Amino acid sequence: MATFPSLSTGAVTQYPLGGNLGQGAQVIRFLDGADQRYLTQSRMLRQWQIRLDLLTEDEIGQLEAFFIANQGDYSPFAFPDPYTGSAVPNCRFGGPSFVSGYFGVDVSSTLFWVIETNG
Repeated sequence: MATFPSLSTGAVTQYPLGGNLGQGAQVIRFLDGADQRYLTQSRMLRQWQIRLDLLTEDEIGQLEAFFIANQGDYSPFAFPDPYTGSAVPNCRFGGPSFVSGYFGVDVSSTLFWVIETNG
């Protein structure tokens, strides 16, 4: 399993770091307006919003190559949790596209989500 690349500083993200912790649920709405909810996942899963600014051309190139090598949001990879530093297996990109902005020499930025999955 591939591991998410780190920046030249050794970090995987920059601050401020956004994220969520949630559990999937299904809602069935009845004709009388009542609804029934049940869990679709057995455990809480994490999501991280990765916002990177002022990246060098090498750093943004590594991220783009990693996205292409993982076929977008198709292949799972190990992501180092920015809070604990431990590797979280079975993570994927949160969307099928990778958008990066080039503003000058060694001034690039990107924003994407990494989501933990059940496998």
